[in-house]
Amino acid sequence: MNGERHMTAETLTAWLSRVMLVVAVVAAASLIAEYGFFLDRDGLRILHFVDLCVVGMFVLDAVLRFSLARKKLSFLKARWPSAVIVLLIGIQLLVVAVLRSRGALPPFLEEPSVFSIARGYILVLQISIVFFILSEVLRVNRRMASFRVRPARTVMLSFVFVIFLGSLLLSVPRATPGGEIPVVDACFTATSAVCVTGLTVRDTGAGFTTFGHGVILVLIQIGGLGLITFTAFFAIVMRRGLGVKETLVLRGMLTFETVGRIGRTLKYMIGLTLGLEALGALALFLLSRGDFSGPGEAARVSVFHSISAFCNAGLSLFSTSFERYADNIPINLVITSLIIIGGLGFPVLMNALGRRPLAARKAISRWSLHTRVVVTMTATLLVGGTLLFYVLERDGMLFGCSVGEGLLKAYFASVTARTAGFNTVRTAWLGLPTLFMLATLMFIGGSPGGTAGGVKTSTLGIVLASVFSTFGGRDRVELFHRRVPDLVVREALVVVAMGILVVVFGAFVLLTVEDLALSDALFEVISAFGTVGLSTGVTPGLSAAGKIVLMLIMLTGRIGPLTLALAIGQRGEKHLYDYPEERVVIG
Repeated sequence: MNGERHMTAETLTAWLSRVMLVVAVVAAASLIAEYGFFLDRDGLRILHFVDLCVVGMFVLDAVLRFSLARKKLSFLKARWPSAVIVLLIGIQLLVVAVLRSRGALPPFLEEPSVFSIARGYILVLQISIVFFILSEVLRVNRRMASFRVRPARTVMLSFVFVIFLGSLLLSVPRATPGGEIPVVDACFTATSAVCVTGLTVRDTGAGFTTFGHGVILVLIQIGGLGLITFTAFFAIVMRRGLGVKETLVLRGMLTFETVGRIGRTLKYMIGLTLGLEALGALALFLLSRGDFSGPGEAARVSVFHSISAFCNAGLSLFSTSFERYADNIPINLVITSLIIIGGLGFPVLMNALGRRPLAARKAISRWSLHTRVVVTMTATLLVGGTLLFYVLERDGMLFGCSVGEGLLKAYFASVTARTAGFNTVRTAWLGLPTLFMLATLMFIGGSPGGTAGGVKTSTLGIVLASVFSTFGGRDRVELFHRRVPDLVVREALVVVAMGILVVVFGAFVLLTVEDLALSDALFEVISAFGTVGLSTGVTPGLSAAGKIVLMLIMLTGRIGPLTLALAIGQRGEKHLYDYPEERVVIG
């Protein structure tokens, strides 16, 4: 009897989950309809009715689940947020009913204020939809694992799905001032935001409304952080069927040591990200609040640029990026610090700072080889890029600047060229040698496991170590008194080779569909592949075909290293024989 009752409870709970998934989708559609479209009074009244139905379903779901739970107290502890929301809804309805019966209903509880209060509860439901969808995705991944479907395709499709949703949201009337945007421009903006690239075909600040800015900001956060967490969860779920692939995913993004502590790792990543973004936004607000019409506007702009900087997106609400703050040392330091920290990667931050960033720091001698390579290459590229930019442009863009001002602009350019995309000097006015140097930095990019793109600093470090080992006549690659596995060396060489092929082929295709100079085409393609966003100014004038080419390159650059690692992890048939070895002349 108890077994039948238990099965009935499980069946009802499963049906409730399906129904609430639909309810959450309806609630999200209601919010999009209200804030994304221009509706008349009747339309708003219909949406208000839908909102009340959503709240009612939420309460009914919570009550039914509570009644079906065998351990009521444990259920309340596990679902205390739902219980609090239901309690608040009940109190509100009771207060409204009592006051209305006495004819003393205050204005803030009258319509449409009641519905406005109810929307606060619906906003919570919008968060729940993410968990519903993730649970469904994880179940799909389990089925795919049983069929041996390549997980790289799922990762790629997740990007495409988010880009598709972002394109739809940016196409709604209230996303742009004029209410209209070409489909290819909406898709390009969504792709640039999700791939944290920063290339634009229209002014982000003036070309979109506050609603549009909110959509872009969410896409940036998903592209910079959400995909990493999703991939980590995805790897753990797939571990039973395709362990090698998940290991390669985590090796390329989160390192091996995080596999056994994925829950703690994700909490650390999310907490660190939100904390640093909040600190960055607060710093920018305090430093620039006098430049805006009010504190609300200053806060909105500060939050946007803090998240865009940490995620290495490079999208700015200023039409000239950060040129207005070219000589502002504090703002330059805040932005560049966010870019560098976001580009270092979470494996490095976790190894260098420890699980508790405010606790005692680990000694440098205990840093992993990955951390040492990333920190060394990052510092070398930052210093080298700064000095080289200053030398190349001291008689050009930096002419007339003091040494301090020139080095500040050179430092900002060196930092932002490695996948961020902000600028304090006009990129189109730089000399060809400087553009070549910036293109090299863009191709290298940031570090694995973070929010940056490119072939990654660790890849470059391994390739350089391999070259020096060959010159030194050594038969193995060594770094910091550690031997680098041959498989890692081969992977690094393949990543660089694939990056070069993508850039060359992308530039060739772009030149065939657009009338561009070779230097401009190469710069835009490398910027797209490295998910940087620096541009010589030709991107807004591209045709639809040219924009599509750059969109594909941005997508390839964002998922390329991960897809490549998964492809390398594909195990073919194990042979019981081997062919004779024969040398090929090289060089």
